[in-house]
Amino acid sequence: MMVVFTLFSQGCSLGLIYIIYSNIPQVGGWTMWEIYLLYGFLLFSEGFINFFFQGAWKITNMIYMSDLDRFLTRPISVGLQLLTAKIDFDGLNKMVIAAALLGIGISKCEIHWTVFKGIFFLAFLAEACVIRLCMIWIASCMSFWMKSKSNSLNYFVISLGEMAKYPLAIYPPIFQGIFGYLIPYAFVSYYPVGYILEKEGMTAGAACTPLVCLCMVAAAYLVLKLGLRRYESTSY
Repeated sequence: MMVVFTLFSQGCSLGLIYIIYSNIPQVGGWTMWEIYLLYGFLLFSEGFINFFFQGAWKITNMIYMSDLDRFLTRPISVGLQLLTAKIDFDGLNKMVIAAALLGIGISKCEIHWTVFKGIFFLAFLAEACVIRLCMIWIASCMSFWMKSKSNSLNYFVISLGEMAKYPLAIYPPIFQGIFGYLIPYAFVSYYPVGYILEKEGMTAGAACTPLVCLCMVAAAYLVLKLGLRRYESTSY
């Protein structure tokens, strides 16, 4: 049933893109196939997190139910235990769809491939997964301060990803700032894919992607550390 739902929801999203581009050849200087490549990056990172690190979504419930206690007593990283506490096979479905989109996008777009560009492509895809995981992780860890059994911040963060399926250039400056600096979706797909496609003005953003990735990892680690300190001193 989950496979059907995933196919239906992703089919609707892709169908919407097709309808838009059937009337407008380009949006923000990007063609339909280039948008599918952008979409593939986002969907692959989402599927990767859902399949391998679904535990990032479950932190709120673990805190509320005091399930963290069993992780704190084990001689293994608490963060690693939380991340791998659960997997979701729907994530595998998304990765398969994303791989197909990436394959179609690559075949339809005029990309001048080199060995280094191929390496960059794989590195960007890995960094996209890490950056997006850190976004969800940080949002979920806010539950340490909320004292509530629900936390909608992680769903808010993932919902913003729907806007990141389109070129950053089409949005007003305020949204470009949000996606570039506050919730860095631009470094998940826009700059990496733009660099691969040799779009103008993408080199600086693509070059900063590894730095953004490291900063997000550091921020995620710090938030967890501070959150665990609060958890130890608070009765839930």
